[in-house]
Amino acid sequence: MVRIKLMGAFAHLAGARELNVKLEGRKTVDELLRGVIPRYDEFHDKVIMINGHPARGDAEVEDTDEIKVMPVLSGG
Repeated sequence: MVRIKLMGAFAHLAGARELNVKLEGRKTVDELLRGVIPRYDEFHDKVIMINGHPARGDAEVEDTDEIKVMPVLSGG
């Protein structure tokens, strides 16, 4: 079971701050998050952590991983 912690707009879009997802087959972080966060691909800048370490969207997910994801906000 993969634990996903969502922050900011991602939590709002998914309707939850934390999800547990059963991993079926091999998936990347992006593939997994596209399945639980509507409009995920509209956010080009995001911070992804796997088990407390920075990761990219193309990193492969293991069944016991904890993923944290937050959008990067910009303004000025």
